[in-house]
Amino acid sequence: MNTKYNCEVVQDLLPLYQDNVCSPSSRNVVEEHLSECTDCRNIAQKLNNTFIDEQLIQEKNHVLESHYKKEKRKTYTVGLCFAGIFMIPVIVCLICNIAIGHALDWFFIVLASLLVAASLIIVPLVVPKNHIALSTLGSFTVSLLLLLMVTCIYTHGNWFFLAAVPVILGLSIIFMPYVVYKIPLPALLSHQKGLLVMIWDTLWLFAVIAVCGFHVNSPSYWRISMTITSFCALLPWALFIVIRYFKMHPVIKTGLSVILCGTFWAFVNDVIRLTLRDWNHESIWDADFSIWNFSSKALNANIYLIILILSVTIGIVLIGIGIRLQQKEKEMEG
Repeated sequence: MNTKYNCEVVQDLLPLYQDNVCSPSSRNVVEEHLSECTDCRNIAQKLNNTFIDEQLIQEKNHVLESHYKKEKRKTYTVGLCFAGIFMIPVIVCLICNIAIGHALDWFFIVLASLLVAASLIIVPLVVPKNHIALSTLGSFTVSLLLLLMVTCIYTHGNWFFLAAVPVILGLSIIFMPYVVYKIPLPALLSHQKGLLVMIWDTLWLFAVIAVCGFHVNSPSYWRISMTITSFCALLPWALFIVIRYFKMHPVIKTGLSVILCGTFWAFVNDVIRLTLRDWNHESIWDADFSIWNFSSKALNANIYLIILILSVTIGIVLIGIGIRLQQKEKEMEG
């Protein structure tokens, strides 16, 4: 059938026509030609048919899934092989322990040690991909605590909690932000993850002070340790509240943070001095810029006073700059 337009030209326009990105005049040309040309109309219908694309997507997904399962089987097999390798020293130690007539005492230390290694090597190979990090961290923590407990029992000691609680605190400081980020939380807590981490770390910090107190068993320990620890905990909490919850320009937050840090370092020795009731300990009130003798308490006191002055000065300057920048931003938005 004779048509007004060349088929090759129309067929070149068909992909643009199907995606609805061609000009109105080109669309009219294509539609007029399709009404007259059967061959081009068939080609257009084939382009409309998404069955082939869906088939390709399904085949692609099937290939990827098959590849994932194959790699997972290989990884799982490697994990089982490692588990078998780890069982060799366990069996050897068990046989040797029984052969020499010993009770199964140090054998459990070996077993717990191998569990620590297995938590870092075998667990990542056998757990689902989306659970590797949390599963590895959890199994490592549990196995490490188990090793400490077994060793404590073997040595007839009473230091398990003295070692375990600081270990948990150290791991929490490093990994707790990641754990809270990964685990699902109720809607009320999902926007307070930083606060949860701060509360968790603070509780374990005071738990460390508590277990040390039970171990030391000194009447004056609690007053001294709790007072100094509480004062030191004020700085990170104050910085967290300023940075996280104050709705103001970042430069203003920086200025407040500088003032907080400088004030803390200037007066921390005074808090220690009052808590210990050690009046010979240097204080910021001993500052005297006419004395710079290394053997004098005035030297450190002068440094504390300089830190306080500089931090307050720099902080006020930053706050002023931040206020000005905040005003400019509001003017631009207005």
